[in-house]
Amino acid sequence: MEQHEIEAHIKNIANRTERIEQILPTLPTKEDLREEGERTRRHFDIVAEEIRASVEKIAEGHGVLGARIEGVRAELKTDLDKHERRIARLEVERRRK
Repeated sequence: MEQHEIEAHIKNIANRTERIEQILPTLPTKEDLREEGERTRRHFDIVAEEIRASVEKIAEGHGVLGARIEGVRAELKTDLDKHERRIARLEVERRRK
């Protein structure tokens, strides 16, 4: 390898090292990453609790709705039974005539 090639490699290494030295201060430290992880964990814990509360409200509403539907169903059944008895009586009266 000739002198000018060696100098070019050394200059290339120096340039690369300079770029690395410029980037290094901007990189997070282990402590920075640990703190960010803890903040993220707290955030997700809060989000999970909000989701859990929402699901509980939905489940409660579902139960209320189910009870309301069951009530309407029972009323309809009662009304249909009344109509069936009325129709049966009318059919009996019609046969007697």
